[in-house]
Amino acid sequence: MDNATLKGQLHAPAIGTGALEEARALLGMPIRVEQWNYEASRDAIRHYAWGLGDDNPLYSDPAYAQETTWGGIIAPPTFFFGIWDAVVAPGLPDVQWYYSGIDAEFHQPILRDDEVTASAEYVDAQPLSGKTVSNMLVQTGDVRYHDQRGTLLTRVLSHTFRVARQGAEGGLKYAPRDKHVYTADELAVIVDRQLNEYRRGADVLYWDDVEVGTVLPGTVRGPLNQQDMTAYYCGAVGTSGYKSTKLRWKYRDWAMSSPEKLPNNYDKSYYGAAVLPSIGHQDAKVATEDLGMPGPYDNGPQRIGMLTTCVTNWIGDRGFVRKLSARLKLPVIFGDCTYTFGKVIGKRMEGEQALVDFELWGENQLGQVTIKGSATAELPRR
Repeated sequence: MDNATLKGQLHAPAIGTGALEEARALLGMPIRVEQWNYEASRDAIRHYAWGLGDDNPLYSDPAYAQETTWGGIIAPPTFFFGIWDAVVAPGLPDVQWYYSGIDAEFHQPILRDDEVTASAEYVDAQPLSGKTVSNMLVQTGDVRYHDQRGTLLTRVLSHTFRVARQGAEGGLKYAPRDKHVYTADELAVIVDRQLNEYRRGADVLYWDDVEVGTVLPGTVRGPLNQQDMTAYYCGAVGTSGYKSTKLRWKYRDWAMSSPEKLPNNYDKSYYGAAVLPSIGHQDAKVATEDLGMPGPYDNGPQRIGMLTTCVTNWIGDRGFVRKLSARLKLPVIFGDCTYTFGKVIGKRMEGEQALVDFELWGENQLGQVTIKGSATAELPRR
């Protein structure tokens, strides 16, 4: 056995027969929440929306937003990721986690200058088998976001894959994939679609006028590159694991002195220091050689936010997303585009709420489905 193989095995434990029991033994534990934002400021909301490529003035222009039904700037539905990333995956140190998806309920919009507090509980762990990995787990957290008045704004069942890394037995082993190269004509079409993206805005869509079977215009995002990932992490969501200089060492010292609170997956084999394997979102070596991904890849909540824009663009300023579910299917790597699609699959009255149900999905430029989901939005009536 060569040194590289031995090193990989030492830092990449398999998911053994006792992994599920170990994960379930921690059910009910309180989760340490380290928020990125505590206030939904004008800048925090704008930075989050821009991190998704969403320049809707409802999220960024006070004069525009003041004339809407909300009377001011509101946050995109998935802004809760910008408060706290909702990852609940305790235990199983050095077993890699990947975001799996969400089931979210939106009770009230997050308004400009709201103070938001996140809390979380670890509620479930289940075994799962997939095409690429035969043995993995899905851990679920019940995450809630309240405003300064104690009002529940958003509740999220947040799901996280736990997958052995490439060096472990049964670890993730995607074949490396070269960055996609577009022709000048293909790229021109991609850019044109983004520059001329449909957004209903102030034009009111009434529930009465919605027809089942309507296909949404959708969106395009990409091609994904390192600048996109840097903009998303720096401006939109941050992350409890990314720390700079002194804070990086203080965080490492805290984690190592409190192993029961270790946020998992510190990898000491790169750069001579404790570095989260999340750097695989930007570093090809970590992504392919350590994690078994096909290349540097996007962030799961980022893609969920992009998928949601497909709905918010279509329902306009008067609409409000009430529910959102999404499941990630394939990694999106540098050079990939994400095309989002939606279709109206139903409409109904639920008490006083006039609701429309959507089927949602996203594909890459190869036509592969990378995310599937559904949503429910409330619309005004005539």
